[in-house]
Amino acid sequence: MNARALYIALSVCLFHTWSFAQSSNSYQVPKTEHGQPDLQGVWSTRFNTMLERPEGLPLALSPEQAAGLAEAVYQQLSGNDDPDIDIYGPPKLARVKGEYRSSVIVYPENGVLPYNELGTQMSAYSYFKGDSGFDHPEQRPGVERCVESWGSPPMRAFAYQLFHGIVQTSDKIAIISEESVPLRVIHMDGQGRPDAIRSFEGHSIGHWEGDTLVVETSHYSQHNPARANMGRPMLISSDARVTERFTRVSEDELFYQYTVDDPVYYTEPWRGEFSFSRDERAHIYEYSCHEGNYSMVGALRGARVMEAQAKQGEKEQR
Repeated sequence: MNARALYIALSVCLFHTWSFAQSSNSYQVPKTEHGQPDLQGVWSTRFNTMLERPEGLPLALSPEQAAGLAEAVYQQLSGNDDPDIDIYGPPKLARVKGEYRSSVIVYPENGVLPYNELGTQMSAYSYFKGDSGFDHPEQRPGVERCVESWGSPPMRAFAYQLFHGIVQTSDKIAIISEESVPLRVIHMDGQGRPDAIRSFEGHSIGHWEGDTLVVETSHYSQHNPARANMGRPMLISSDARVTERFTRVSEDELFYQYTVDDPVYYTEPWRGEFSFSRDERAHIYEYSCHEGNYSMVGALRGARVMEAQAKQGEKEQR
């Protein structure tokens, strides 16, 4: 058995162990009219925990350590013009079942993306630090251009409030994300998709394991592999297989786990997890995003004008 097959086998065992532990919890997950675990409603995230863990920190932090790390991350965002980052006050770190986390990644144990040489090369920048990504339009992140949803698998979080609405029927589950809003459909009836039809969010097929929703996603597009994060981007190739697990562990906490198996960019499969919080207002607002339709065109036209002015100035100096 090779290392990848061994890891996948161990992951399956661990997932079943987690499901057993969760099923022994005294909390009783409510059921829908179809007898399925009820995950419906609006769930949100807002935390400063980054995807990758800062060197030297453990995964679980004390409240004092968590406050210090959250403030340090918040200071890295100083000067950001997005009012959503400040409107609710400084965010805290992610909490999973009451435990503060220093990273979303839980495997590898060092909390760092296990990029191979290609992955390391393609991820060597950060959108939100401004250290790269301004040389040409193709480098701008999808979330900025309104073509990338934070709700695409694997789902991600950021330093401002992100809302996701879940609606269930007997054979489909829909997730609508308030920010950049492509509707994500999870096919509980096993409905497949031709291999030639691919998209940024892939094709998701789900099933129930006890009270846990398990979702397998494939059929990713080969275009735009980068997913924006605080820090290095996450890369997802057209060969990727993403496994997600959604488990409601209390009235107001939805525990989320995922595994990314993508040999194009990574040396081994890796795993992340965080929790969504239930939003009692239960309302998703319309997100009419048009940045990519107008701002980019204006920026490119402005650059061409500046280039023309520079050339004219050179001619006049001769």
